[in-house]
Amino acid sequence: MKHQHTQMFIDRVNAVLGKHCGRVVDQLEIKFIFESKLVDHLNNWIRFAMSTHAKNLAFDLAPPSNLLKYGDHYRFPFELLDNKSISCLACLQLSFVCFKPPPADFIGFPNLRKLDLHVVKTTRQDLESILCSCITLEWLSIVRCHLKDEMKVVLQPLSQLQYLKIMHCEVTKIEFDAANLSTFVYDGPYIPITLHHATKLENAKFWFRGAVFQRAATSLLNGLPDVQNLTLQLGMQRLESRWTLNSPRVFSHLRHVQILLVIHHEDSDKILYLVSFLRVSPFIEKLEVHFRGLYTMWFATDGPSRQEIPLLEDKYVNLKDMHVTGFKGARGQAEFIMHVVENAPAIQVVTVDTAQRLTDALDPGEPTPRVDSAALDMVRGPLLKRLPPNAKLSLI
Repeated sequence: MKHQHTQMFIDRVNAVLGKHCGRVVDQLEIKFIFESKLVDHLNNWIRFAMSTHAKNLAFDLAPPSNLLKYGDHYRFPFELLDNKSISCLACLQLSFVCFKPPPADFIGFPNLRKLDLHVVKTTRQDLESILCSCITLEWLSIVRCHLKDEMKVVLQPLSQLQYLKIMHCEVTKIEFDAANLSTFVYDGPYIPITLHHATKLENAKFWFRGAVFQRAATSLLNGLPDVQNLTLQLGMQRLESRWTLNSPRVFSHLRHVQILLVIHHEDSDKILYLVSFLRVSPFIEKLEVHFRGLYTMWFATDGPSRQEIPLLEDKYVNLKDMHVTGFKGARGQAEFIMHVVENAPAIQVVTVDTAQRLTDALDPGEPTPRVDSAALDMVRGPLLKRLPPNAKLSLI
């Protein structure tokens, strides 16, 4: 039955392509679970796309689940790409393919603007060689490509790259040279990340797993100090009991930051140490901190007071808006909020929400409201005394 289904698919694709022989075809997209029977046909379909000077080519060959049982990936045939046709290619999407070293006369992808790689089997050297040949690349997504090595593209800078996403990849380090990068997205284990010359970086989103908060923040400060808007979500993270980061730098362009934290029981006494991040973010204008914690976090009394924080040389003079969710009346949370307000003379809006809206920052359509007036009463009076007269306070 499976072979009949595969043969029917092959026949249909061949029939459709047969009707377009001699015509200009801008886009060819093949979506089917890969099996060895398809190899020759896939190669022929690539020949067809190249003969029509297609601008967009997409081969989605990944199974829906359990990738290991499907065996080998489809080897992408670089040798079938002649110089004239490959120069027409602007968008390439590949899923469940294997990269082997291209032939010596392969000129790369001189006009490729968008590259989407999903479950691609390759090595550090082969991936770096291919990416360095994409000199006009503007958009790059790499998902579930397990190098088990560094992902490094610096020998040939990707000077036109504007968007970069790397998710669920087994890599030990990420290093790119991309002077025009404006958006960077990463989801995976905590690793060193460096974006050279990324002075135009507007938005960066990180989902780190297994990180110490202060070390992750220091790594980002050293690796992308020019980011303007930062979302930092940490899973299985720990907090350290220290007020400063081990870096002489500051985020000189950071204006908006979202911090999403799952607070474990053993870290409920370290919440106030989040100020270590604020001390290297002197120019932020909007601060969001989304907490998620166990029931033991309610009204937890452990941890230092804000009077123990070393004196600030510079206050948060640009901060106008602070939004805290998942507030459980824990001492560390209350002290953190009070510290920020006391050192933000231009503050205009303060929102304290007892709902655990950690997922809201990623999916605003799924709030999980919960109100605990006792927790809010802890900060209502002190905040009203310290806020500027025209500031807005919302306790939810």
